[in-house]
Amino acid sequence: MQPNRLGTIRRILHAVIMGVTWIGAAALIILVLVTFANVIARYILRKPMPGAVEVSQLFLVVTVFFAVAYTEVRKQHVTFDEVVGLFPRRVKAITVAIMYLLVAVYALIMSWQEAMLAISYMLPRMRVTDVLKIPIAPAMFVIAVGALLWGIELLLNALSPLAAFEQEDIRKQEAIEDEVKHS
Repeated sequence: MQPNRLGTIRRILHAVIMGVTWIGAAALIILVLVTFANVIARYILRKPMPGAVEVSQLFLVVTVFFAVAYTEVRKQHVTFDEVVGLFPRRVKAITVAIMYLLVAVYALIMSWQEAMLAISYMLPRMRVTDVLKIPIAPAMFVIAVGALLWGIELLLNALSPLAAFEQEDIRKQEAIEDEVKHS
């Protein structure tokens, strides 16, 4: 894939990721408010809010899965590169690309399976939470969308080290050709 096309895809993807990240941030705020209200209701008013745990669980799903792709964009996932750091640059880039590719395959399979599971939670009848009767499928689709965005970002990252090496090889070749011309 051409670097400029890859850059365009990456910019569009990052805009979508930022949008869902803001939704995840709003869900986190709601999660905190629901938890705070439930604590006040439980310990001060002696009457816990019915369904507070269900609401917290659903908003936690939104918070986590709408943030996982953003965490990848920022390269903030936990990594252990003590061994890979010792490899030569070319081997390191190939190893990193393979790791990104493997995790991307995992994320994309997870997205697909979660979408299928969400559909099964809607048909033949909509499954809902126990207390508030909130449909569960939308939260499952959030997981599918979050994993899909994460998987696409990982695929782009898998292509990046190789693309960077191709550009570096081209620059080296051009430098060699310039030396030959000036000799």
